[in-house]
Amino acid sequence: MQLALLGATGFILIRKKVVSEEGLETLSRLVIGLFLPLLMFTQITSAFTFKGFPDWWMFPLLSVFLTVIGYGFGLIFLRFNKSFGQQEGPFLSISTFQNSGYLPLPLAASMLPPDLASEMFIYIFLFLLGFNMTIFSFGIYIVSCRGKSCRFDYKDMFNAPVIATLTALVVVFLRLQAVLPPVLMNPAKILGECAIPLSIFVVGGNLALIHIRSLKNLKPLISGLAIKLLILPLVVLFFLLVFKPRPLVGLLLMLQACMPPAALLSVIARNEKVEEELINQAIFYGHLLSILTIPLFLGLYRAFP
Repeated sequence: MQLALLGATGFILIRKKVVSEEGLETLSRLVIGLFLPLLMFTQITSAFTFKGFPDWWMFPLLSVFLTVIGYGFGLIFLRFNKSFGQQEGPFLSISTFQNSGYLPLPLAASMLPPDLASEMFIYIFLFLLGFNMTIFSFGIYIVSCRGKSCRFDYKDMFNAPVIATLTALVVVFLRLQAVLPPVLMNPAKILGECAIPLSIFVVGGNLALIHIRSLKNLKPLISGLAIKLLILPLVVLFFLLVFKPRPLVGLLLMLQACMPPAALLSVIARNEKVEEELINQAIFYGHLLSILTIPLFLGLYRAFP
């Protein structure tokens, strides 16, 4: 509810036009292009070591693993329902990609003590390495694919968060942290700490811009949200109960599995000139419903030893 209130601040300020749509777009670009990359870089260079995280490579793969599961369930739904028509691409995108950074980061900060939260941040950043490379390549392909007019550009994989994470890993590998001057790192850390509250503000503001009056896409909307908010979390919960990974790794997977559709999908659809209505509705209603489903599945996960 604390995060919901923070998001509601962005929602109200946009609806009341205290902050303009152009201002929100600029803020969103700053979060993705500056604040979040700086948070990733400063956290990884200060708290990550290859010795302390010997299985660091596993987290980008876990991201791809969740993506494949969501995409697979989307294909299953499409196989048994041929009525989605031109909405197949948007439907597959909302069943495949979750809000992997904007919500998990502040949730981790609020749920965990500082030392565990810092470790969880590293897990999330490494997870985002796989997610960002996937959504800006395969995600664009899914959203924009209509017959033979499909676009898959590997250059889209190397965006600011991915570059920041890879650069930080290189710095740690070469043990260059000690030579990074505080006059640069301290401002970078201050700016990076803006990423978490501003990300929730941006999510709330984006929801305020979504038009949700029409429900002509009710069937794919319900199907997509059922996959994202119910089926995928149940499958991952069963997986965690069977294989029992380390507590923080299990919490990361459960947290990512019960997230609503990624807000970035709306941006991608707009850039690709694809019909945004189904994606926007899924983002809006998915975030509202997740106020109930996220605590439900996190509670179920924590209820089992």
